[in-house]
Amino acid sequence: MYTIRHFTSFKELPASYAPLIDASARANLFSDPEWFAILMRHHFAEQGVFRVYGVEEANGGRPLLLAPLLYGAMDHAASHAHEFSSISHPENFTEVAFTFDPTVKEPVQVLTALFHHLKKGRAEHGEQPCDVIRLWPMEENSTLLKIVHAALRAAGFWVQAYANSYNRFETTEGVDYETYFARRSANLRSSVRRRQRALEKGGRLELKLYSDPAGLQSAMPDYFTVSKDSWKNMPTMISFDILDLMQLAAAKGCLRLGMLRVDGEAAATQFWIVTNGVAHCSRLAYHENYKNLAVGVVLTNFMIAHVLDQDHVLKIDFGYGNDDFKGGWMKEVRNYFGLIAFNPGTRAGCYHGARHILGRPLKRAVKALLRRK
Repeated sequence: MYTIRHFTSFKELPASYAPLIDASARANLFSDPEWFAILMRHHFAEQGVFRVYGVEEANGGRPLLLAPLLYGAMDHAASHAHEFSSISHPENFTEVAFTFDPTVKEPVQVLTALFHHLKKGRAEHGEQPCDVIRLWPMEENSTLLKIVHAALRAAGFWVQAYANSYNRFETTEGVDYETYFARRSANLRSSVRRRQRALEKGGRLELKLYSDPAGLQSAMPDYFTVSKDSWKNMPTMISFDILDLMQLAAAKGCLRLGMLRVDGEAAATQFWIVTNGVAHCSRLAYHENYKNLAVGVVLTNFMIAHVLDQDHVLKIDFGYGNDDFKGGWMKEVRNYFGLIAFNPGTRAGCYHGARHILGRPLKRAVKALLRRK
């Protein structure tokens, strides 16, 4: 019914995959082959090898699914196990990148075929059965999570869900900035207005947004200045993966780099990404010298106004973590989960599956037994 193939890079994919790759990359920066190259280069190069799997119709070879995966044996939770896992940024910019052909009506069946293939391996192509599959992140109760969970179970894996991260966001479809701002607390609205008026006196305030490669290049000196003297740990602002991501976002038209200057001096900066109808707040920092002027609050308000009234985004995503300031700007919360699945047909799969899935019940049973004595 299905043919499963794997490749070591997107460049190896046959021409028949081009429409699927192009459509996916146009829709979402985090499905672009260049994004996975950044992740492999900066996060996973020493943990495994890149493989992109394709599921095709057995008759005709039409691609139905594209699945970039990491293959390795470096998972601390399943030591020495041969594992396939997601290639995802530690900060969870987006969910697991499985790209289905839009005509696929039974995604569980297609994905089950891939998981069954990974479970059995293919000796003639040097593919041994995998012991573990770990996929993350996926939104709690989402269709994607349900599809992946059902497919893993159908393929014969033992499956365990685990909490991955916490996220603040807001659904903004059809919402303009004026409506959004009116829904904020009275304290936040007052603070934004008061702080912005204070900065505007005497023409001290400049707010500017950069969105293309030329703009990025011109803004980078100020971005580095703020990052160096920020309350934040500078490496999180100028890590190589973030700098590469900024360049990729600029090249793809997804960059929204905000800069707030006071009397011509850079005081705050924020790096946002707009893709697939979502505005992601990725990096934000302010110069310590301007802390008392609440420059971060003013710049956040400016960025939100832009993504709502200019980009007309469907959602604003404030990233993972439960920082206090996020609650004032974002009214919705959600949890992301991961799935770790164990192959009962291999020794390592059985061992780690028993340890993870049966471990806690066994410990509770032993404790209960000891209490009875």
